[in-house]
Amino acid sequence: LKPHILHPTSPALPRLCIGSMEPTRGAALYPQPAVATGTGGNAPPNFETPERRGNFGVAEHTPGPVTMQPYPPMQGGAGAAAMPNPYSGPSCDQSMPAFQQQQQQQQQHQQPPPTAQGRAGASGNITDFFGRQPLVKSTTGDSSVGGFVPIKELSPYTSGRWRIKARVLTKSDIRRFSNARGEGQLFKIDIGDKSGEISGTFFGKAVDKYYPMLQQGQVYVFSRAHVKPANPRYDRGDVVLTFEDQSQVEAAQDDQEIPGVTFDFRPLCSVPELEQHTLIDVQAVIYAVQEPFHFTSKASNREMVKREIGIWDASGPDGGSACNVTVWGDRALSDGFEIGTPVFMKAARVSEWNGNKDLSSPSVIEMNPDDSRAFALKAKYEEVQKTRPLNMRTSTAGGASGARKTAQEVREEDMQLGPPPVMGQALDPNGPKAIHRHILQATISTLPTDRMPCYASCPALVARAAGATQQSGQAATERVCQKKVTQEGPNMWRCANGHVCQNPTFRYLCKMQVMDHTECLEVNVFDAVAKQFFGVEADAYTRIYEDPSLEAQLQQIHKRVLWRRQLFRLRAQKEVWQDVERVRYHVDDVSSVAFVKDGREMLKEVKAALATGQN
Repeated sequence: LKPHILHPTSPALPRLCIGSMEPTRGAALYPQPAVATGTGGNAPPNFETPERRGNFGVAEHTPGPVTMQPYPPMQGGAGAAAMPNPYSGPSCDQSMPAFQQQQQQQQQHQQPPPTAQGRAGASGNITDFFGRQPLVKSTTGDSSVGGFVPIKELSPYTSGRWRIKARVLTKSDIRRFSNARGEGQLFKIDIGDKSGEISGTFFGKAVDKYYPMLQQGQVYVFSRAHVKPANPRYDRGDVVLTFEDQSQVEAAQDDQEIPGVTFDFRPLCSVPELEQHTLIDVQAVIYAVQEPFHFTSKASNREMVKREIGIWDASGPDGGSACNVTVWGDRALSDGFEIGTPVFMKAARVSEWNGNKDLSSPSVIEMNPDDSRAFALKAKYEEVQKTRPLNMRTSTAGGASGARKTAQEVREEDMQLGPPPVMGQALDPNGPKAIHRHILQATISTLPTDRMPCYASCPALVARAAGATQQSGQAATERVCQKKVTQEGPNMWRCANGHVCQNPTFRYLCKMQVMDHTECLEVNVFDAVAKQFFGVEADAYTRIYEDPSLEAQLQQIHKRVLWRRQLFRLRAQKEVWQDVERVRYHVDDVSSVAFVKDGREMLKEVKAALATGQN
């Protein structure tokens, strides 16, 4: 027999309610076989539809109405209201098959009363349709009290929405740098809370924005900074913070629970055993102070200044240990360093030069701290000074010494100078130094006037080739030629490089005689330093020198230079002139003498000499 297919429009099929998927009332569950389309007769008796094949009707295939559990009582409400059945509308108010009614009755007998459980689980927590409980962060043991994360919990994996409340412990000066990407600036801070301390570095626009705002000892709220692994060479701890333009810093009220600067002191006798770049805290007494030393960095071609300070504590087998500390920048120019002053230093870096380990760049220097430990240490220092006066060991690189010397000592030391360096030849690190640097307090005794102490220089701009004084990748810049020019005609000057100009620029270049109570030296003075002596620009001095009517004004300028006591910073170097080797002295810097401070230093030297003579 051919299969008979029921047509969907056959009148014998039951009509279904879409809402409940049940046959309408009055329709037979098992109607007579429908007439097959296109046959005109009844279906064979043995033909079974899918419904009859399973021996149950369409209603048994359709799920019955689902009874929802009522919501739990609302806070402050009148009670629990039952949830309406979405399938109980008038259009779907159909009878439920017998077997489903029996199952629903059994489930209702097994369930507890709605007020006991409802939509809440056995533990009282609200559950979803599948009986799962929501994940709620426990309030017990939460370390971020007040919305702030403790510093000790910060890591490179910490979410970017953290906020910390901390006190600024240290704040460095602004440091500017150059690299392949251009010019930049930064400054560093150390901050701490009850859990610990961490270092932070501000870059770029964040320096201009927050450097005036941040004050040492104040409390701030920090957020939106990057947490990065620390570099043990420059940072303390495991992680550091990097602040950029998008970072946020907000002032907060002082919190007494956040501690201030704390020290973890290490004895000076342990410094030789520590690794280079280690950061330590020390308590000591200043026993020697050198003058600030100005120099030009070979790496960046920038003018820099530093000062060496001798410190002492009572550690070590001999009852005392000494060490040198180097301070830089504006701190080196401070007048607060006085011999005999107790000092607390935080985060001083261990450095090494010529086999000697010293300290440099402490982040905090607390002079004369109001602490019993400082009082006891000063008393021990005074006892030692009566029997064993301390002498400072100089450790400045390149043969330089921050200690003041006499002219005779300068000349004797320069007898050990090595030969002048040869262009393109490497220096012998184990040989004698080719350059010595000295600090000399002397008086200008002679100023040659047989010729003008200026020369006409070329004002043309030339390209500065990349060399040892520039960092790798830095673009070459322009500089002034400064070569001596000779006049070839009216308004026509030419230099050795072939540049031609109409009006040359005059620059100072002169020799002077300086002397103290031991010796006399001839020194060479160049433009920048000579301006401090003469008090006028070289162009103005040239006009006065060449005008006979201004002789009185010229003598007044010379009077200002002669017989003045100055503090000179000299650079000594050998040179060969007409097959004769000689030592030539250049003045790198000059400053006036602080007579009150100088008198106190001399008085201390006298007392130290008397103490030595008594022993």
